[in-house]
Amino acid sequence: MSEAIAEAALDALRIRITKVLPEQIRSCLDGLTDEQIWSRPNEQSNSIGNLVLHLTGSLNHYLNRNLGGMEFHRNRGQEFAERTEIPAAELRKRFDEMVRRAEQTLGAMTVARLSDPSPEPKMHRLVIEDLINIAIHLSTHAGQIVWITKMIRGGGVNELWINAHRKLGAWPSSSS
Repeated sequence: MSEAIAEAALDALRIRITKVLPEQIRSCLDGLTDEQIWSRPNEQSNSIGNLVLHLTGSLNHYLNRNLGGMEFHRNRGQEFAERTEIPAAELRKRFDEMVRRAEQTLGAMTVARLSDPSPEPKMHRLVIEDLINIAIHLSTHAGQIVWITKMIRGGGVNELWINAHRKLGAWPSSSS
């Protein structure tokens, strides 16, 4: 892989993990009540609140701990088991702190490090694979959060996906 392609890939991952996808999640949290954030259609389904807790735990573990060397102790089961309506402001504070840490982790990431062995060798071979998996995992759950928000609020969520990409520099402003 050329240096230019590796740099473009790292930049694309960085902006999506720390800017675009978090902005979509924040927009959803900001448009819902605490009750809506924690509602679930049935006991087997996750609420938006549980998904935000899960993303916060997952990215703190796989990105900020494993790749950034930051201290973090995860309780994955609790991310899904939580039934207390943690207020949106507190949920967002936890999420934003994880994103702030992710900005530090990815800000220190170099192209040379992309080919280093993964700290999770049972899952991936290289750090680049870890980052791709982290971005896909975040994207999958962000999509679920947007979809649930659309089901609760009805209709579109003001072109959330397109607007977040344009606003945060993932696309040139003239793209559609």
